[in-house]
Amino acid sequence: MKRRLRQRQILQLLQITPELGVGEVCERLGASPATIRREFAQLHAEGRVEKTWGGIRAASALPAAAGPPAFSQRLVTNSAEKRAIARAAAGLLEDGDVVIIDGGTTTFHLCEFIALKPIRIITNSLVIAQTVDRLKGPMLGAEIHLTGGQLQPESGVVAGPQAEAFLRQYHAKWAFLGAAGVDERAATNYNEAVLASERLMIGQSDRIALLADHSKFSRTAMCALCPLSAVSKLITDTHPGTQALLQRIRHTGVDVLEVSAH
Repeated sequence: MKRRLRQRQILQLLQITPELGVGEVCERLGASPATIRREFAQLHAEGRVEKTWGGIRAASALPAAAGPPAFSQRLVTNSAEKRAIARAAAGLLEDGDVVIIDGGTTTFHLCEFIALKPIRIITNSLVIAQTVDRLKGPMLGAEIHLTGGQLQPESGVVAGPQAEAFLRQYHAKWAFLGAAGVDERAATNYNEAVLASERLMIGQSDRIALLADHSKFSRTAMCALCPLSAVSKLITDTHPGTQALLQRIRHTGVDVLEVSAH
């Protein structure tokens, strides 16, 4: 890989993850530790990143991840937890899989872990589609299929009859969805305009992964997304405030995966 391309991909990773370590970037880009340390040093010398212990972080001048302002504001809330959840979810995918990804700030964190995977992605999120494409660059990796529909300006998601007609054409092994609220009975969301598309994502997929950080538990949003019995795997972060509820959810038969954000 040419040096400038590698540096551009490092900067793109920093738009999603504010701090990066040498080992993590080696894994993502397939380069040696010595090569990545040289790239870090060059980027620091040019003032494009700041050094940390064992890695780099985004300089203050670096732009935030692309997306509507409201989306970008939500993206920084519990970002470490969301990233850990997304990493675990990406680990469910195998080469050649088809996955439907609903737009959201937790599912957005999937981008850095799936961009270079040989999979097919179907999404209703302009932000996810653009970010995967940027991270992949000219390299082989994920194939992106973007639904049509009416743009929801606060989320960068498209919805409506066109999106629904598009989704009916496809079948996926996995659907990855977020939620605004989760309890032992159901997952709920706020955006009624997207609800029909989300239910189609569930209906067109073999398995459903619900990605929800601890702040979503014991909350109920306006719209019922799906009963929790429809969820194949619930992925969340480990938090003392959710243990009792997660135990009750497990007793209903839902497969719960807890991950550490640290």
